[in-house]
Amino acid sequence: MDETVQEEIAAKYSEELERARELMDLTFSRGAASTDAAEDRVVFPLLVSCRDIIEEILFAIRDGFGRAALRATRTMCECLVIARHLNLHPEKTEDFLNLFYIEWAKVYQDIPEVERDAGMEAEIRAHVPRYAQGKRVRTTELEWSGNHVYEMAKEAGSLAELHSLVFTLASAYIHPGAVLYLSSLSTSEQEESVVKISEKTQDAEARHALRGAHDLLLNAVDLRLKYAPSSAIDDLFCQCKDDFLRIWGYQPHI
Repeated sequence: MDETVQEEIAAKYSEELERARELMDLTFSRGAASTDAAEDRVVFPLLVSCRDIIEEILFAIRDGFGRAALRATRTMCECLVIARHLNLHPEKTEDFLNLFYIEWAKVYQDIPEVERDAGMEAEIRAHVPRYAQGKRVRTTELEWSGNHVYEMAKEAGSLAELHSLVFTLASAYIHPGAVLYLSSLSTSEQEESVVKISEKTQDAEARHALRGAHDLLLNAVDLRLKYAPSSAIDDLFCQCKDDFLRIWGYQPHI
């Protein structure tokens, strides 16, 4: 069996990857908790979600599903960009939290009334006027920041330079378009009009996912340190930034 991308990188950079794992665990587990900053009740869970998504990415890559891993980097990107945005604009925290009612309204409007929980139904009606009026809740009502993901990332700094990899490219593997189609199928050598399942590996997607997730992880740790300073984490963080440069050949986007 051919060596996977993860095995290849693990063989070359076992010490570096072990430090990255230690950094992730030290920062986002072992009793870690949010601070008393109002926005950190959202920022902290979003950053912990980044840790969880990395586990999903590694799990997918281990089984050869590079495309699934790359798709997950978009969710990780959005978690981090929103966390950065709320760090810069803590006054928008309530606006973000109010989305929860709208999200549930969009789910509930497609569930038969007899199957809806009465308490939940009343709560949603109290917070979402269109739902209470019996109107369809629109996707546009999920807007809360006034900015696109790229605009929020750009305001946060060099994070925007990752957008093409962890958002735009990853999105192309989410939506049923040309990239998804061409990555999973190929034409028949006998008949060009016939398509078949592609036999090529998903190593390219796996490499993109690993590189993007590694970059986003370091950005997440950097933001966490703004809320919960730690000399132990900071020392390890500096080593991991050097490791990132050694593995990928450029500085992380922080």
